[in-house]
Amino acid sequence: MELLETRVRNYKSINDTGWVEIDDMTCLIGKNESGKTAFMEAIGRLNPAYGEGTFTPYDDYPRHRWPEYKSRHDDDPDPAVSARFRLEEDEKQRLAAETEAATGDVEGSELVVTKTYTNELHWKLTPTDGDGSPERIDGAAEVLTEDLPEFRYLGEYTTLDPEIDVEAFRDRLGTDAATASDRVFHSLLSVAGIDPETLGEGDDEEMLTELEAASSEITDAVTRYWSQADDLRVHIRGGDGGDTLSLRVESPNHGVSVGFGQRSRGLRWFFSTICTISDLRAAERDQVLLLDEPGLHLHPKAKREFREFLDEEFAAEQTLVYSTHSPFMIDTDRAHRTKLLEKDHEAEGTELKSPGEADSYTQFPLRSVFELDVMETIISRSRLLLVEDETAYTYLYNVSELLEDTDTDGIDYRWTVLPIGTTENVGTVRELFDVTDREVAVFQERTSGGRAMPDDVTLTAVGAHTDVRGDATVEDVLSVSFYLELVSRAYAGALSEQPELPDRITDGTLGASERPIVERVAAYFEANGIADGEFDRSVPAEYLQRNREEFVDALDMETKRTFGALARDLNATLEDIDRGSRQSRSFLGSLFGN
Repeated sequence: MELLETRVRNYKSINDTGWVEIDDMTCLIGKNESGKTAFMEAIGRLNPAYGEGTFTPYDDYPRHRWPEYKSRHDDDPDPAVSARFRLEEDEKQRLAAETEAATGDVEGSELVVTKTYTNELHWKLTPTDGDGSPERIDGAAEVLTEDLPEFRYLGEYTTLDPEIDVEAFRDRLGTDAATASDRVFHSLLSVAGIDPETLGEGDDEEMLTELEAASSEITDAVTRYWSQADDLRVHIRGGDGGDTLSLRVESPNHGVSVGFGQRSRGLRWFFSTICTISDLRAAERDQVLLLDEPGLHLHPKAKREFREFLDEEFAAEQTLVYSTHSPFMIDTDRAHRTKLLEKDHEAEGTELKSPGEADSYTQFPLRSVFELDVMETIISRSRLLLVEDETAYTYLYNVSELLEDTDTDGIDYRWTVLPIGTTENVGTVRELFDVTDREVAVFQERTSGGRAMPDDVTLTAVGAHTDVRGDATVEDVLSVSFYLELVSRAYAGALSEQPELPDRITDGTLGASERPIVERVAAYFEANGIADGEFDRSVPAEYLQRNREEFVDALDMETKRTFGALARDLNATLEDIDRGSRQSRSFLGSLFGN
């Protein structure tokens, strides 16, 4: 049977998630404490591969609703987790033949299995056309229990112990004393085809040969998907009398062999987790693997490689659900399958959100997937104009857009404006993006202090285009009236809370001064307690970004003159770069290598 959807109700922070569609590889994202772990824990208890997976009402039921539920638990137990499945043809035939269900009803239905707080499974058929109500099917458990996928939740990723005490391992096997390392080693034995009950009782050399073969298979997967480990091999050695087994990592290219515990945490985690997943992949029974924050300690590139392993080696055969905070664990091609979970404080529970409904914090990993791809694509073939922060970027872009239908040119579209935090990062950025053999341009604000620019960097300082005294910023190439109108609209709410002050800030309001405009506004805010005395220069920039059309008519001649002069200076730099660069070719030509 194929898992289609899951639903968690009445579990910890979750009241009701509603039906959540599950694909072969489903990614969950959300803030800390959003309910991702609770969601997967509950699903894992439907038919767990290990243990009973019982729900304990007092521990697991939502606290804020426990008093009401406690009184009716015995007579009216609530559901905890449900799963909807598509039945295979042979399953439908057996279900129809061995129960009271009509063949036609089975053919046009899906199976819903629900586990309640009495820890009983309830089996129902639901019409796929949406007509009619689900009907409980007596006898379905006897017919389909062996077909129900096993669910395995992994929330703690323990690595294999470097030394395995064979007798102690066998004693703990199948008991509550079994460790996480025991379970990983059990998976390695399964890959090797070794019965753990007979471990150490037969031919030690034969056992080691089989373990070496399994270890080699796992190592091949590690080196195939983890580019950092291309010359590493994990070997298993027998101790005196065969009582212990030792794991060692060899680097053939360097002729070095060290204990497994001496290698990086990332390598040990990668090898151990692939042991578990390789075992599950080969299981005869359908598996649903639930991974909570896999690859947490891996390098970002290694996260991508581990995700590729999951996709190609596990999700192709079984069903996978995993949670992450990292954009490197989200596949662009599967972004539409990413599920966003968010705790709704009004509803007092975790809810599934669409991307448009989720808050920016929840959206962040998914947004970053596309932003990273865009940056890699654009920067690889663009002229870089380096600015210090997003505020400078926002003004350069949006004022250029406002100038587009006028007789004044804005910033040339061939520039890629890249915020780099501080001009001290110029050298680092040039090396990272491999632009050391050609020029980039730097747009510099606040010229006092800081590190001097490299000699071969083309510098355009905002101070050269203004008459202010002090550390000029991009706001100083706008007219004072234009900028203060922007500030007044962006901070309209904060200004309205000060009835004794004008509802609009003007040059006259601030008083005569040759200081940079941002400093003058900040001093006004502090002196009058506006917005708690704190002026944030990014707020007007963000307001312009969102409401640019409001300022078409506010664009005055002084702004056109000063900003236009700055744009001409930058664009002239672009022409100088193109003339002296071997890459001065058309966009289409660059694509085809001309």
